[in-house]
Amino acid sequence: MMRSKVKWTLIIILVLTMIIVGSNEKVSAGIADEKFLGNITAGYIPSDFGEYWDQVTPENSTKWGSVEASRGNMNWSDADASYNYALSNNFPFKFHTLVWGSQEPSWVSGLSPSEQRAEVTEWIQAAAQRYGDAEYIDVVNEPLHAPPSYKNAIGGDGATGWDWIIWSFEKARQAFPNAELHLNEYGIISDPNAAAEYVEIVNILNDRGLIDGVAIQAHHFNMNTVSVNTMNQVLDMLESTGVPIYVSELDMSGDDQTQLARYQEKFPVFWEHPAVQGVTLWGYLEGETWADNTHLKNSSGQERPALQWLKQYFDSSDGGNGNPGSGAYADFESGLDGWSGSNLDAGPWSTDAWSSKGDRSLQGDINMSSGDAHYLSRTGNFSFTGNELRATVRAASWGNFGSGLGVKLFVKHGNNYEWKASDWQTINAGDQIDLSLDLSGVNKSDIREYGVQFIDGNNSSGVTAVYVDNVYLWD
Repeated sequence: MMRSKVKWTLIIILVLTMIIVGSNEKVSAGIADEKFLGNITAGYIPSDFGEYWDQVTPENSTKWGSVEASRGNMNWSDADASYNYALSNNFPFKFHTLVWGSQEPSWVSGLSPSEQRAEVTEWIQAAAQRYGDAEYIDVVNEPLHAPPSYKNAIGGDGATGWDWIIWSFEKARQAFPNAELHLNEYGIISDPNAAAEYVEIVNILNDRGLIDGVAIQAHHFNMNTVSVNTMNQVLDMLESTGVPIYVSELDMSGDDQTQLARYQEKFPVFWEHPAVQGVTLWGYLEGETWADNTHLKNSSGQERPALQWLKQYFDSSDGGNGNPGSGAYADFESGLDGWSGSNLDAGPWSTDAWSSKGDRSLQGDINMSSGDAHYLSRTGNFSFTGNELRATVRAASWGNFGSGLGVKLFVKHGNNYEWKASDWQTINAGDQIDLSLDLSGVNKSDIREYGVQFIDGNNSSGVTAVYVDNVYLWD
């Protein structure tokens, strides 16, 4: 009898231990890994949220004006729903936001400075008491564009020009000792001058040990037309502070193909930058995003092409853990990247006439004649560490292509310059195609040449242009 009791006691302890341990493990969810790819919640939790996303930011329900619209009466119901959902799925939760001028309670601006300071202190403490386990806190939102009406009550400009921000972060650090404290602002990714001013604030906070993350909003009005060069310039500026970067409010608009092209060009710039620790999109369901045509999923439940591409991007890159191989990379942003051409009518040169990533590509003009071969390539001695060579090519919209222009991605390797090429593809005027070459069986430590071969189709004639861009290896 005693042995039976001991046996059942041990079983119960084992089961409880499994439950406790399991509750601390992240639920497998979302389409990304390594870094988080999050989204917002607004009043309810979509049933498919966890299918795509693994981080939670309430859109409005943790803003002071939403919680305490009437002085002394705080409504946390929507915020609680988002927070509890994040906790139950072990998703990181971001409290957005403590100090912001745009959605502060309407009643706070009419108070005396001492009352304002007391109220904002009470607000920060109340938020911390309820959501003390939040991973991230947007302490101050949009300091360059929307300072609060009570700015002077909490330090004003002061000696640093930003004393009110310092005060806010000091109060937040006291209230949320275990959370990462973020500064959040828009208009940064597309404007190096604004980024420089933002960096000044970040450095002031960083010198005092008050900031853990520099967050940049990336809304459509900044993202739709920003160049990849500008994005990289700004990200590098922010990286120089030594503070991790978070993309906090990402959306891009357009019809299906325009939005897709924008995500393909610009999302990898964020995700693949080493200083970016996570990306949060600002809505994904049609009719529930704050701006038209920024949604990623139609009301019918159909995924738009940009969302389909995002899933493919993470799947093909091993859930975001894959890394570009070394030994081959060219984007032609600053020149030829060591590439040359043969059997060309003119070129090659770096051009802004077209690009698949960034602002420029490699262009060569060819004079077409049935069966002729033309090459854009790089020669030398290279060691590849990736398992697949990739590139994007395009044909100009002019010229007589006849039966079409054949294209192959190729490598030559070893002392005998052994040839291996991708499958034959055919393009016509204005066509663009992604090429990939499996490097199995290739002596990757002794690459002698790699590039793109173009072969003129039957009945082709006249001069046209061909382009190559974004040549890289993938593990």
